Amino acid sequence: MPIQPLSCIPDTATYLHSSTYGYGDKQIIGDTWLVTNDNIVNYATVSRDDLCVPLSGHIFLPSVLTALTTTDFTLKIDDPSIFNIPAECQNAV
Repeated sequence: MPIQPLSCIPDTATYLHSSTYGYGDKQIIGDTWLVTNDNIVNYATVSRDDLCVPLSGHIFLPSVLTALTTTDFTLKIDDPSIFNIPAECQNAV
């Protein structure tokens, strides 16, 4: 079953600011957005290009804080077997 793309940033998000990642001729612009849903507050930074690469994120829930940083991103999947579901998880609900 192919993975379906998610919406990059919802229309209800609020633009906060832009940042430049990298240096010299190897730069990428990231836009940071505030995404809220009920009690969840999410600060998501994604690449400005059409790829919408997740660069960083911070999610605040009433009792949990999570953080995400993407590094060494490439536009290809080197080993598609990473998407194979392990046998012990095949029947998980």
